[in-house]
Amino acid sequence: MLDPYEHVAFQARRGDVHTVLVNGRVVKHEHRLVGVDLAAARREVERTVEYLRVTLGEEAWQKGMNPDIPETEILDNPYTYTDCHSAATHSR
Repeated sequence: MLDPYEHVAFQARRGDVHTVLVNGRVVKHEHRLVGVDLAAARREVERTVEYLRVTLGEEAWQKGMNPDIPETEILDNPYTYTDCHSAATHSR
């Protein structure tokens, strides 16, 4: 570990953050958002997703949700308990 402060910040999740200030304004305090209409934000996201889904069409939407990835492009995941040193991943 080169920088313990950086490591702590990197490992923190949103539930670990007590207070957030943006341009001097408190936007999160005591682990809760301040002055944010979360329900309205969710409705806007749902409207955007529905717009994209209708615009793209159901077939394109489904294909985008589950893209076909050629097996030659899939790399081993070094963050699982498997042997990540296969020849396919590390050859040129």
